[in-house]
Amino acid sequence: MTDPDRDRIRETERTNTTVVHTGGERGRGSGLIVAVLLILVVLALLFFLFGGSFNRAADEVGVDVKVDAPKVEAPNIDVNVPDKIEVDVPDVDVKTDGNQSR
Repeated sequence: MTDPDRDRIRETERTNTTVVHTGGERGRGSGLIVAVLLILVVLALLFFLFGGSFNRAADEVGVDVKVDAPKVEAPNIDVNVPDKIEVDVPDVDVKTDGNQSR
């Protein structure tokens, strides 16, 4: 006696397989986390720089700075510069190979 469904049962057993990938494509989640953290840090810096929290005047905070700077006098230096400077350039015949840049 032969079983007529025997061939069909073997085909269904062959098609039900489970594939497990164990390597290769890792690290996508950590890259996303780093990118989100970097964006948050940049946004926080922009908020503090342009939000006005660092733009308070010294009077409002109560800072009183008084510094007596010493008086410094520069010496009188007399530099004699000629009115006209003449430069003699020798006449030299310059030859090119014919290539001209435009």
